[in-house]
Amino acid sequence: MANSHGPTRAARALPSFALITLFACSGPPLPPPPTPAASPAPTEAAKSPAEPPKLSLLQMDEPPVQTLAAGPVATFAGRFEPVPLPPQMPTIVSVDARSERDVWMVAADGHVLRWDGARVVDRGTPQCFTDSCCGTLVDCAKQPAMCAKKAVEDCQPFGPSCALPVSWSSIRIDGDDVIVRALVETGGMRASVVESRLGKKGRWACEQGAEDYVYPGSAGRGDGAHAVELSVDGASLHLEGSAVLVNAYGGNLLLLDGRRVPLPNDLAYGPDAQIAARAPDDLWLWVSGESAWRGNGLSWTPLSLGLEAVNDIWFDAKEAAWILGAEVEGKEQLVRWDVGKGGGQRFETPGATYRKGDGKDFWLLGEKALYRWDGATLRRAAPPLLIAHAWRSPSGELWLVGSDPAAKTTQGDEEIRMGAVFRVPGGKP
Repeated sequence: MANSHGPTRAARALPSFALITLFACSGPPLPPPPTPAASPAPTEAAKSPAEPPKLSLLQMDEPPVQTLAAGPVATFAGRFEPVPLPPQMPTIVSVDARSERDVWMVAADGHVLRWDGARVVDRGTPQCFTDSCCGTLVDCAKQPAMCAKKAVEDCQPFGPSCALPVSWSSIRIDGDDVIVRALVETGGMRASVVESRLGKKGRWACEQGAEDYVYPGSAGRGDGAHAVELSVDGASLHLEGSAVLVNAYGGNLLLLDGRRVPLPNDLAYGPDAQIAARAPDDLWLWVSGESAWRGNGLSWTPLSLGLEAVNDIWFDAKEAAWILGAEVEGKEQLVRWDVGKGGGQRFETPGATYRKGDGKDFWLLGEKALYRWDGATLRRAAPPLLIAHAWRSPSGELWLVGSDPAAKTTQGDEEIRMGAVFRVPGGKP
């Protein structure tokens, strides 16, 4: 990994005779300066944590690792309510909703399911096909031979022109529309986007836009074709580049309210980088290594939190920055950094890799991990399923979808896990 904290080329190249020349040309020698008075003994107040100094050309040491107090993790006492699914339904891979009585899900085999407040109803299985070489949508009405069952079964990726079925990986609600989506990998730098939209007559229509998806990328930070506007606590972040800190093979550019903000030099920006804004003059950045960077719009200060990887950065109303990541050994950690006090807490969160909710009330999730922050206490739960995805309602109800760790079936030579869905009511744990 690139080390951006060592001496700059300018500092290393400064020869000693340059200092001698400066003194030689400064005229007659001056009398020696008076001996400074002894510094007073440090007080207890001086021992309180402080913001690390900004780096200059002559001060390029690694920032010290911050010592963070261990935060307590209590037991979550809430309940998990199972949601019955149709028989033999495989893993549920994605969920989205308009409300707690209008929840939509997609299973691994493409079945789309809807919870109407009383039961789960099967809304059909969208079927779309792309060609074997480039992930381009096939119109089966115009090319029926390509979509015939035998032709599809015999089709191989990158082989002669034939049709491959699309495997849906996500579902989203966009106003009145229900849309399932897939990224069709073709082995190159880009992945084709295919969507299927539920029409008013209950039929699914296949769609493919003109723009494809730049890969690697990161959801929510740009797709390589469009700039993304983010508004966080009044700060408008305009990310582009191809998408700043997203497309590792494009330029890296950060515009804040239309003004270009300098980024730390010599960092290896990649698709895993994270950037967030607490205010227009308080930016947080992580690229790689154990240091996060805090910027004021003009300069950046390294802050070593001991995290080798970072998945998310966000803020709460109490001027605290939250960082979810992992140590060098891979142990997941949640760090709460008090901006005003220059210190914070470190919570052990094994298995947690992403977040649902805001800074006041959020969930941390992983396949086998579930944590709840209620504004005062972090609590750990034992989820009754292998979590694939989650949706959180405005009232705080959490929907967990995935698979039953104990229920499996065999289809041909393949072992398939059965799907599972649970609701966790909102309110106090």
